[in-house]
Amino acid sequence: MAARSLTTAATLFAGPGGANSATPAVNGSSTFHVVLDGTVQTLSTTNAPDKDPIKGLLFVPGLDDNDPCNNLTIPFIPPNVTRHQDVLPFEYNTIGLAPWISTECTQSFLDSSRRMEVDALVFYIPSHDNEKPPGPKDSAWMLDENEEWKSQNNYPVYAIPGLAGATLMNQLSMYSGDTIPPDFQNDSNSDEPGIIRLITLINLEHGESKLPSLWGFILAILGTILVLSIILLMCYQLVQSRRRENLRRRIEAGEADLEELGLHQIKVPREIIDTIPVYIYADQGTLSETQPQSRHSESNDGSSIGSDETCERRMELNEKCAEIKMESATLETTDDEREANEESKTENEKTKENEEGECHADYPTVRQTHSSCPASPHPGHRSRLNYTQTMCAICLEEYESGMSVVRELPCGHIFHPQCIDTALTQSSCLCPLCKKSVLPTDTYPVPVTNRTVHRDYMLHRSRWSAP
Repeated sequence: MAARSLTTAATLFAGPGGANSATPAVNGSSTFHVVLDGTVQTLSTTNAPDKDPIKGLLFVPGLDDNDPCNNLTIPFIPPNVTRHQDVLPFEYNTIGLAPWISTECTQSFLDSSRRMEVDALVFYIPSHDNEKPPGPKDSAWMLDENEEWKSQNNYPVYAIPGLAGATLMNQLSMYSGDTIPPDFQNDSNSDEPGIIRLITLINLEHGESKLPSLWGFILAILGTILVLSIILLMCYQLVQSRRRENLRRRIEAGEADLEELGLHQIKVPREIIDTIPVYIYADQGTLSETQPQSRHSESNDGSSIGSDETCERRMELNEKCAEIKMESATLETTDDEREANEESKTENEKTKENEEGECHADYPTVRQTHSSCPASPHPGHRSRLNYTQTMCAICLEEYESGMSVVRELPCGHIFHPQCIDTALTQSSCLCPLCKKSVLPTDTYPVPVTNRTVHRDYMLHRSRWSAP
């Protein structure tokens, strides 16, 4: 880690035997104390601690006796400076101090510090400059082309201004022996015997390691937004699926208004229209007159009471019913069915025969003989008139009692078959009068979409907010 400051102070030790017996001399006026804040340059961070500062006794690494750098460093290193053998008895961490005067001498100090297992090494370029040294990439610190010296040494390397380095070197010459300097002798706390050494504390920068970069914050925010979006999308899909299922059940149960949901333009298939009953219209007066006759015919074991004219009239009505059935069937024919082959024509003929049979099965057929004419035509449908309608609401043509053929929708309204069949197969599945669906409650040919669910939700919301 990069160094933030370097603090050096003279410390009084009770004697050799361990760092725990050290007692610092706290008297700023009579003892040495120097602080370098913001002027310490980091050259190498090899094996630098992550959190704790570097603390150790300051000394000057010694060189071999035959090393030529001994003579080159005489102007910068006093002869009585603190050496490794002066701090070794205290069994404490150590920090080296050396001048940077040449490539060969610097390499010698690096090798010597590696053998002495220092915790850090501090260099200074001899000068009177008190500014922060240049950066680690500067040519002043180049020992080789690839800067391998930084990785070859297992300790961090720092640099301080030349004036500060000369000051520390001078102080190391004063606190190297076993005698107490006059400054400590004048101190009231220095009555006890002991040994004084310089202890150095290097504080490290931790801001860059603790705070992530701007890109880290951006990626974290984007990742959080992406995860939340996926979760919200899944929740939305789950809620919409449940709402669609609930609306589908309501539609199948006939509880939803198809016109409000915009589903009124659904066309009714022909097979469903064929299940809607068709019968002869009769007004209330005709029903009241014919009901006693129906009860009288039942008491006489089904004996015929009609006249020849009545039988002929019933035959005409039955033929008209069959014609209406055939006409309504042709309304469903499309362009593709008209271009069908002969097989489809055969099927249409069979269908017409079946429809004629159904018409005759639903309504009493008129025999050729007058004796087989039923006494009461269509007695089972007369009680199905739930509304008093005298005309068709589509073509506005009035019904003729006993003559007009009508189709009664599930809601109870009646219309001419040719009118209502066209409306149901080509326009809408709703009754033109009450707007109720003609489709059975368990039949819904169009799938429920999210748009339909949203419209249903807005309708419910408008009802709740209405006063």
